[in-house]
Amino acid sequence: MTSFFRADRRWQQVRKLTEVGRALTSAVSLDEVLRLAIERTTEFFAAQKAVLLLTNDDGLLSVRASFGLDPASCERFREPLHETLITRLQTLLGRPPAEHFLGVPLVIGGAVTGLLAVTRTPATSEPEDEEWLLSALADQAAVALEKTLLNEAAEFRERLIGIVSHDLRDPISAIAMATDVLLHRGGLDERTTRTIVRIQSSAERAARLIAALLDFTQARLGGGIPVERRPMDLHVVVRQVIEELELNHPGRTIQVTEHGDGAGEWDPDRIAQVVGNLIANALRYSPEASVVRVRLEGTAETIVISVHNEGPPIPAERLPHVFEPLRRAASAMTTTPTRSVGLGLYIVKHIVEAHRGTVSVDSSEESGTTLTVILPRCVERARISPTEPRRPHG
Repeated sequence: MTSFFRADRRWQQVRKLTEVGRALTSAVSLDEVLRLAIERTTEFFAAQKAVLLLTNDDGLLSVRASFGLDPASCERFREPLHETLITRLQTLLGRPPAEHFLGVPLVIGGAVTGLLAVTRTPATSEPEDEEWLLSALADQAAVALEKTLLNEAAEFRERLIGIVSHDLRDPISAIAMATDVLLHRGGLDERTTRTIVRIQSSAERAARLIAALLDFTQARLGGGIPVERRPMDLHVVVRQVIEELELNHPGRTIQVTEHGDGAGEWDPDRIAQVVGNLIANALRYSPEASVVRVRLEGTAETIVISVHNEGPPIPAERLPHVFEPLRRAASAMTTTPTRSVGLGLYIVKHIVEAHRGTVSVDSSEESGTTLTVILPRCVERARISPTEPRRPHG
């Protein structure tokens, strides 16, 4: 009979642990994870006092969440992971009798980075059961903490990218303007002219990179890339983009075929950005002597843009990731040097989705690689950001 009640108690504990795990993994901030972890630990053990410690930047354990403890004592507590830690921790908790104290480590990323400890009334269950339960709580808290810390670190990096990119626009624009003035002034020798042209080219490349990074942070943190719809002819925009790319890629051939009407309501600058990124990607990953083919197919409700190149196929394991940021689907197979940071197709995806369209990729040894965008001609207006400055294509 005793074994039956013990098994039933364990089942109840597992059920509660499942609920705790669900709550912890749903937490959106580090503070929320810490609060939930200490609250659930207190409830499980009917604890008189509880504390959760994490290592700080100096490698010392500090109190991050507590129950029933003096806040001033918690604020002062700084201890290394050392054999004296338990004694100091028991002092913090009011020197409970040894049988009323229980502490287990928190392991994050394979290293001990914290501690979860409680004092409770005399145990009503087997000590090994209580240690198992507290260890399970600590493991769940550690998983949630690791997830939250990674998310917050990623968000910080993305915000930093956005801030730095925004602040770099003005000095880069000043460099480009100054080189333009110098070139138009004339009277420069050939060597000086070549140097200024290189500076101008580098400034333009930096401006495109900054625009891509700003779009990236907008897509990741701002809920999507804003678009401003107005009537336009997609055929005209595509031809303009191809003319610009042919100037920048002498010797490469870009063929375009048009079928159906090109009229619709889209954001001309953003559509030019989509087409430019798709064709630039095709040029980058195809042989110099090959042809990049662009096909525009208009129907009553949609227009389809497909860009095909004859380069090596994208490996099957990379296909699901071609539209993810900071990745290159075929970086080892690029045929030309590139300073791309792997944002082009990610930005394409978000611009297309802002137009309520879809983008897909097909790649094989026999047929080459084709990226296909399907855009509805006219849909409800997407988000508009009237104060957002227009950005150069990137």
